[in-house]
Amino acid sequence: MMTFYTFMIRNHLNEDTPAGDLAQDMYQDIETFPKNRPCKFDGWHRLIRSYLEQENACRQCLETFETCWKEYVECEKK
Repeated sequence: MMTFYTFMIRNHLNEDTPAGDLAQDMYQDIETFPKNRPCKFDGWHRLIRSYLEQENACRQCLETFETCWKEYVECEKK
């Protein structure tokens, strides 16, 4: 079980993809990026999305977050 933050760092940090860009931004923002507890999904999606919007994330970043969040939930529910 892992947090969304850990999922992104482990799976996408070294990629040259939109998900990799998001993971790199998250890694650089380690002090303030919201970190849910493992398997805590309710409310955390909204909280992280709100954080990204507050940080003026572009549309593509928000779309990437949505895709990665779905991957994360699917992975954690296995």
